[in-house]
Amino acid sequence: MATVEDIVRASDKRDGGREEANKYTLKSMKAHADEIAELFEGKDEHWKDECTDMMIHCLVLFKREGVDELKVLELLEKRKERFMEKIEGSPEII
Repeated sequence: MATVEDIVRASDKRDGGREEANKYTLKSMKAHADEIAELFEGKDEHWKDECTDMMIHCLVLFKREGVDELKVLELLEKRKERFMEKIEGSPEII
């Protein structure tokens, strides 16, 4: 089974290093966002796979920038609270 570290190493190697790999990852994330929206709107269950790919991209960025898994979980909890504050305080969420 591949780990996030394995993906980072392979991506860095294929894309010519950390900076170029980050550029590729960010570009791919934009494409995935559009694809997720299209699949979800079309009620195509493949949207779940594409969301999972997006999550992997996020984990790769975190790992490549030295953010460990515990910090990611901490950030996730913090951001969930922020989402709730926005939802409860405003009809528009961004």
